[in-house]
Amino acid sequence: MREFLPDEPLIDLRTLSQWLSVSESTVRKWSARGPGTGLLPTMIRVNGQIRFRPSDVRAFLTAKELR
Repeated sequence: MREFLPDEPLIDLRTLSQWLSVSESTVRKWSARGPGTGLLPTMIRVNGQIRFRPSDVRAFLTAKELR
């Protein structure tokens, strides 16, 4: 299991949807499909809420770049 130290604030579904320029409902649908689908970066569940590390989002977007 990856050690988690909160050196950066986690972002929520709404913020992620803004970063990805898609609707919040789209991000909610993608998250409901679960991890491992490749639709979203690594998810963290905190008190029942889905959150994301900004560094994971950046890595996810970098991996999706078309070259």
